[in-house]
Amino acid sequence: MNYKHIQEYAQITLGVTLLSLGFYFFLLPQNLVIGGVMGLAVIFRTTIDPTLTIYILNIALLILGFLILGKQFFIKTVFGSIASPTVLFLVELMSIKETFIMGQISDSHLIIAAVSGSILVGLGLGMVFRNGGTTGGMDIIQSILHKKLHFPYQLIFYFTDGFVIVLSLILFRDVELFIYAVASMFLISLIVDNVSIKGRASQTMFIITQKPENVKKAIYETVDRGCTLIDAEGGYSGLKSKLIICTMNQREVNRMRSVIDSIDPEAFTFMTDTKEAVGRGFSKD
Repeated sequence: MNYKHIQEYAQITLGVTLLSLGFYFFLLPQNLVIGGVMGLAVIFRTTIDPTLTIYILNIALLILGFLILGKQFFIKTVFGSIASPTVLFLVELMSIKETFIMGQISDSHLIIAAVSGSILVGLGLGMVFRNGGTTGGMDIIQSILHKKLHFPYQLIFYFTDGFVIVLSLILFRDVELFIYAVASMFLISLIVDNVSIKGRASQTMFIITQKPENVKKAIYETVDRGCTLIDAEGGYSGLKSKLIICTMNQREVNRMRSVIDSIDPEAFTFMTDTKEAVGRGFSKD
């Protein structure tokens, strides 16, 4: 493992730690459900310990991801799936209560918990996504639906997390908690966008390479996107090459950067913002 990979895993670990602490110290004490596996852990906390719930669901979904999406997805996902509940386990092992911070606040518990928790979770997720990582859990379900059914990722995100939040409304019957939970979900999404995804618009990647077949194959296998190949020639060198054009969302761009670098370190790559992407995989199934 080279220095770059060590740096990426260090940032992913920091990101997972931030989001786990945000959940444990702010969202969990106030029963705020933000969706995903952590949201389910809050919903079922009276029956089973939240940390154990996250372990069980993450491992179960990890196995499902392995069966449907394959070995490579499993390898990329296993670290984040185990790291998050492990951080929670270590905090509990140190006998630090979830009310350690909120117990010292006298007023406005819900708004402080919602804002503080969302900031930490959003920053953590953004750092994880920026470095091509994943936290596992519901992200596995989202990846399966996106890859197999070609639903837009943002739509899947709001559907899966929204379902968990609505479930909390049905079970808790607390409209105030529901409103704060919805607000938290959108705040987290906004923060993740600014830290990692940088908005909802897609990006178009242009790659000039001497190894077009290898890069094209990597695009198919890594982000499951189509691409266009155009003959190109260096204006100064006169060298023949290929220009590969591929439109993808920002999370996929983060993953493709390191893949292209490993295939062809000499490749020249640049990206432009794409205000709207229309066609299969974006606006069509």
